[in-house]
Amino acid sequence: MVTKKIIQEKLESLTEEELNQVYGLMEQLSNAEKPVNKPSLMSKLRKISIDAPEDFSVQVAISLGRSY
Repeated sequence: MVTKKIIQEKLESLTEEELNQVYGLMEQLSNAEKPVNKPSLMSKLRKISIDAPEDFSVQVAISLGRSY
């Protein structure tokens, strides 16, 4: 809250024209798009699904010459 008080004190000493400029900057800030957070690796991994038979890993192991 200290920052808010400092800003309020500075605003008191500004002219009407300067206040209009400050208001314009505030509008630009509030209308600016918020940065989109990149999804984490874990959230990407959670979306992965594999459509394969239950014994898929066994079939792959056998085809590679490994005994199961």
